[in-house]
Amino acid sequence: MVQCAAILAQWATQLAQWEVADSALDLTGEAATWRKIADEFIVRTRQMWQDGWFRDYDAQAQEWSSQQDTMHLAPIFCGAAGWGHIEQLRPHLVNPPAHSGWAPLSWPPVLMTLAGAAAAAKMPVEAAELAYRFVDASYRSTDRRELDPHGGLPGVTREYRQPVAAAQGNVPDYVNAGIEGYGWGALSVHLLLRYMLGLCEEDADTLTVAPALPQALRRIGASYRVEPVQWGNYALGVECIVRDSEGFTLRLHCSKQAKKEIDTLDIQEPPPVVYTGEWEGKWGERRTFHLPQLITENKQHP
Repeated sequence: MVQCAAILAQWATQLAQWEVADSALDLTGEAATWRKIADEFIVRTRQMWQDGWFRDYDAQAQEWSSQQDTMHLAPIFCGAAGWGHIEQLRPHLVNPPAHSGWAPLSWPPVLMTLAGAAAAAKMPVEAAELAYRFVDASYRSTDRRELDPHGGLPGVTREYRQPVAAAQGNVPDYVNAGIEGYGWGALSVHLLLRYMLGLCEEDADTLTVAPALPQALRRIGASYRVEPVQWGNYALGVECIVRDSEGFTLRLHCSKQAKKEIDTLDIQEPPPVVYTGEWEGKWGERRTFHLPQLITENKQHP
């Protein structure tokens, strides 16, 4: 409820700023109403904090649950936890408990919550490691050229991930399992863009980039690139080059199609306006871009 109400408050605020025509709603009032609901549920959620954990209350037995579940970390992801709660839960974001008896990286929605909580706790490297373990396990099965030992069809997404014994160490590996053709396969794209390459929307025209490649991919000189990424009215190309174990070089390519003059007889589309930039940073370091400003101040054509 906290997350849903906060999203609705944000939408109402944006619509009010855009002065939506013919709206019968008091959008400013709607934003305030939903913000009030979000705040009320933040208070309720924090009342569930007992003995260092967000716990369910058994009304029949009149006692707090002793169970710890990965999804109990959702208040961090949803913005309901206070900073004191987050500080105490940091170790569990690195070594999370099981989810209803399942290994914590088995189910996509659980992993989405866990990685999102780590990012919200300002642990971008840990979020990237969690995302990588899920994406790596998924694609080693999905991108095969033959049936895997667990019966998965190449190129077909699966419902969840089944833990198997690791080849070495105590960290379990995961393989595809469950129903085939399940829509959760798209989560890997989200994890790659959001937590590994670090692309995050601040608003419709503002982008934050904070690469945090996992240790396994930090081979000096290795380059990882994704393009084109449609970002509203813009097309992005992002390339992350591993400089060393501590940092990266990132190249951002941003283009926007120039507006065509209405009265022109030229049937050719005008060339796009392009921004290309490069900078160095440390893993997890953020840089924010206002895309219209980039295009305006760095007008160039390909």
